[in-house]
Amino acid sequence: MTSPAFASGDSDSEYGVLIDKPGAEETFIYCSACHSERIVAQQGLDRKGWIELLQWMVDEQEMDPIEEPDYSLVIDYLSKHYNLDRPNFPK
Repeated sequence: MTSPAFASGDSDSEYGVLIDKPGAEETFIYCSACHSERIVAQQGLDRKGWIELLQWMVDEQEMDPIEEPDYSLVIDYLSKHYNLDRPNFPK
């Protein structure tokens, strides 16, 4: 069950504005090392787009690659919850 803080986009929650679903913790850890989780939530990419973005960050931004199983958790999480229609974009 999603907590009210996540549903409302309350940035005081454990993962900021990221919705509390499987993969949120890993996504928050990797992405918020360099970015606000709000930047992550606003992207709105399909699975291929998320894969390309993470690869670009490794190739061009010197991000350390995310190893399995975390990589799949992060990609699955982003693809499901922050896809093209951005169903969980904070209001």
